[in-house]
Amino acid sequence: MSDLRNVVMRRQVRAAQLLLFGLAFAGLVVMLALSGGLTSYGMGNMIAPWLLVWVCALLALTYDGSARGGVRITTIVVMVFVLVGSFSQASGAAAPGEFLDAALRIVLGLPVMVLLFLPETTAWFDRAK
Repeated sequence: MSDLRNVVMRRQVRAAQLLLFGLAFAGLVVMLALSGGLTSYGMGNMIAPWLLVWVCALLALTYDGSARGGVRITTIVVMVFVLVGSFSQASGAAAPGEFLDAALRIVLGLPVMVLLFLPETTAWFDRAK
């Protein structure tokens, strides 16, 4: 008889996964909304942090399957890069759209970081196959 605690994804892991999916979707919406008046340099400057967010969302697709601690650590490291860049972008924002862009990544990215450091989440990723 199998142990159901190891089969059902923990709430904290599911919350982090859903936040990453929501952040990736919000990135698409922000990119479409703010891309109208940007030059190619401005567009590249805005898309770079969102590419990292989309990588984290792709990693989150594996959370319920065969993901182990390496996926959790990779997500944490990539999100650190996203958050550091977002804090510097928010502090030097020249337009409200730039600030909203960075603030969205901060507001949804910090809870993901907190959730991925919880003991329940660590136990989920360290479970036996």
